[in-house]
Amino acid sequence: MMRLVTLVLAAILVVLPQTVSAETKALIIASNYEIADNPAIELANPLADAILLEAALRRTSVNDVTVLREPTAEDWEAGLEAFVAGLEPDDIALFYYAGHGFQVGGVNYFLTADGESLISLDLIMQRLTSAARGAVVIVDACRSNPFAMADDMEEFRAVEVTGSTRQLVALSVDDLADAASGLAQLGNLRGLSAVVLFSTEPGNVAEDGDTPGLGSPFARAFSEQITRRQSLDEAMRRTAVEVNMATDGRQSPWRQGDLPFNVFIAGMRALPIP
Repeated sequence: MMRLVTLVLAAILVVLPQTVSAETKALIIASNYEIADNPAIELANPLADAILLEAALRRTSVNDVTVLREPTAEDWEAGLEAFVAGLEPDDIALFYYAGHGFQVGGVNYFLTADGESLISLDLIMQRLTSAARGAVVIVDACRSNPFAMADDMEEFRAVEVTGSTRQLVALSVDDLADAASGLAQLGNLRGLSAVVLFSTEPGNVAEDGDTPGLGSPFARAFSEQITRRQSLDEAMRRTAVEVNMATDGRQSPWRQGDLPFNVFIAGMRALPIP
């Protein structure tokens, strides 16, 4: 009888997904665009989103949390460089961004806090996945396009945050004004090196929140779910359901990619569920 129980337990362990016990390190970047010259691009809640997530993560097993508030292109470069340099090969890199995001020609960009430069999400993904065992990227950046009515032909820098090459391409305000709604799927996401959770589905616009300082619907839901003893998969799924309900179906968080192991930010349940 004991041999039978042992064989059954062994079989269960074989089919259970691998659980990761490596350290999770987090980088949170948020911009309300208070330092930008153009008041039309200001948002009410990204900095509040950062406060919510930082407080939530500090209630979990994540001890290494870095927060960049209102970063310029130089701040992005220095912050990301330092974060990547601190990653070990077995670490999980958790990256959270709240602010403006655009897709131009199928490429996703984040807008720096001064409103002058664009940061490529694809390049961030490359940096994170090359340095860590896995990357968890949370993007609450599909807010409405403030350049949709613009007629200025000023150019924006699309910056490669590598510490060496800075200028990639020049995009005009017209390029951003004509940008498709929301963000695009990541075309170069391959293998099982990263999972990305967007605050809404491709092509849709995410809500910033009705009350300044209280956070976006997505940030409130994700910050609550990340503190529970459940897998990251469960946290993402429950976040999506909660946001969809809170916005009356206007916004449905969407996931792309996967990891070959379970990640538990706040710890495992008392009894793992097969």
